[in-house]
Amino acid sequence: VNEGTDVTIIATGHMVWKAIEAGEKLAELGIDAEIINIHTIKPLDEEAILKSVKKTGCVVTCEEHNKYGGLGESVARLLSTELPTPQEFVAVNDSFGESGTPDQLMTKYGLDSINIVEAAQKVIKRVG
Repeated sequence: VNEGTDVTIIATGHMVWKAIEAGEKLAELGIDAEIINIHTIKPLDEEAILKSVKKTGCVVTCEEHNKYGGLGESVARLLSTELPTPQEFVAVNDSFGESGTPDQLMTKYGLDSINIVEAAQKVIKRVG
């Protein structure tokens, strides 16, 4: 039974590791995160996404590039037609890239596990 403390985290690429880190931090807060590693956007593993989201009631998508036209929007399209669900996006907010170490850039663009934890806590509050 979903008591509003579960969340589905769907990640791709480097963000899968960040999602796993976030899942560990969420577990410490008493939140069970079901993490899905999506390796392709087309075809999208719709069955796995719908199965998980039916259990959790909310979703966070995580990708290390622009939030427009990627994983998050593909998941939103699926959910809007099959299972309307609160969703939060962890992705680059439509800006140009800069130079730096990978860790510096991930932090600058809000692509850290802490950002996933915050998005999960935010989306859980939206489940009604």
